[in-house]
Amino acid sequence: MMLRLKAKVFSFSGDSYKIVDANDSSKVIFQCMGKFLSLSEKRVICDAGGAPLFVIKEPMLQLDDKQYVYSVDAEGKPKEELFRVGSNFGNTAQYTQNLKSKTGRPIALHGKMTLVSMKGGIWLDKAQKGHAIAKVCSPITYKDFLPDDFDRNEYLVEIPPGVDSALVLAMVLAYEQMEQSYDC
Repeated sequence: MMLRLKAKVFSFSGDSYKIVDANDSSKVIFQCMGKFLSLSEKRVICDAGGAPLFVIKEPMLQLDDKQYVYSVDAEGKPKEELFRVGSNFGNTAQYTQNLKSKTGRPIALHGKMTLVSMKGGIWLDKAQKGHAIAKVCSPITYKDFLPDDFDRNEYLVEIPPGVDSALVLAMVLAYEQMEQSYDC
């Protein structure tokens, strides 16, 4: 699966946008429903039909810029924390905290992503040493294989079969939000 995302740019629509199949922009895979001027800086991630899947929040008055991912009720309101995404100083290496498998076993994801160069990856366990579960890249990387209607602020997330695409999306969007905090 290859998702096509637009790097978040401030907008009065509250950062709501569709995440589509990179090979068919009419095929919506996920939707991001942002909350403009929300005190908790939350984004509700929905499936293609608009059913809420999870919420990404950044708590107010925190010293670091961790993003918290929560399960949701049918209205998209946060229920319980699923995991956190944090990063090192400079946001060059990302990691999860409190993430568990479906069986309850602790697991860790590590990323090395940068939206400046539009590239990076996410690994299960150690970054660049564990099992690769996603690749982030510029559409230019696949320019010979994809349609030519890409915006320069867009990027692709390539996810192999069998990997939870919603989990990968949560980590990528959390990283994107942390990256925005460095731009302020």
